[in-house]
Amino acid sequence: MIYDCVFCREIDGSRNTNFAVRYPEIKSRFIYETDSLLAFPCIGQLTKGHFLIVPRIHYCTFKHVYSNLMSLPQELDELINGVHEKLGIQIKDSLFFEHGALSQLNGGCGIYHAHLHVVPNAGVIRPNDIFDFEDREPHHHIESSWQSLSDEYSYALVGSIEDGFYFCPISVPLPSQTIRKNVAHALGLLEWDWRKTMREENLILTLEEAF
Repeated sequence: MIYDCVFCREIDGSRNTNFAVRYPEIKSRFIYETDSLLAFPCIGQLTKGHFLIVPRIHYCTFKHVYSNLMSLPQELDELINGVHEKLGIQIKDSLFFEHGALSQLNGGCGIYHAHLHVVPNAGVIRPNDIFDFEDREPHHHIESSWQSLSDEYSYALVGSIEDGFYFCPISVPLPSQTIRKNVAHALGLLEWDWRKTMREENLILTLEEAF
């Protein structure tokens, strides 16, 4: 556990977290768990049911999780299927994205504990409308994208079951929440900054649907 990491604190049961400040009456937002992974609704819902997948152990990116956790493909498949079933949504309709930032020097949202975004009912968005992946070919499976990446570089990853998964190493820092902002704009949303979000009806509804 890294105490300076807000996700590590939340996983450890601390109430000194972004979620607890907004929802002091809710003890936990975890909606699905495997041995190594957790899923919970994201603060700053881009669509109802927008959730994050994080590793229990602190890693900066899911590439690092992939390199260190042999069971990742099986656990990820179980978790993704389990959450979609709980929420009554179709996997094929969801958009996945990650800014795999190694540190603050590489940009990011201020949280450097690996987290994969899953945005329901956003799978129609084309990855190249979110980030310039140039002429790269997509991978059919998200795990093969991580396999192809280097541990030494930050990266952007966007994709869906229908369009495949695109990734690109990043050599210069991205401004804070760049991918998130682009997804929000593609959805026709004006607000994209999770830090400005307080209590959200969609987050509460997501928790209610999960339980």
